[in-house]
Amino acid sequence: MSVRSTLRAVVYKVLRHPDSEVTMTARCMSGGGCRWELVPTPDLGAGAVALMSHTAETGHAIFARCVEDMACVVLDNPQEQARRVAVNALERAAEGPVEHARAEG
Repeated sequence: MSVRSTLRAVVYKVLRHPDSEVTMTARCMSGGGCRWELVPTPDLGAGAVALMSHTAETGHAIFARCVEDMACVVLDNPQEQARRVAVNALERAAEGPVEHARAEG
């Protein structure tokens, strides 16, 4: 946060990052030593079919499922979002160039 930041009521929203893919994984939780797992897949429909197929084959119907994506938080007001992006860019420019450490190999 910059020194100029002030506290006020703002509304944020969470969106899926535009460069993100949704990934689904799952594992059987039905017990009995079943070690079935769904390999990570971006196709949620295919993942659901795999779970149903495992249930049809084994009778196991309980799964731990994880659906993951990359999220970003933005202001709900586009004008305020654009204003903050511009202010941050000006502040970064005023700080000067960023030096990166080189990896020694």
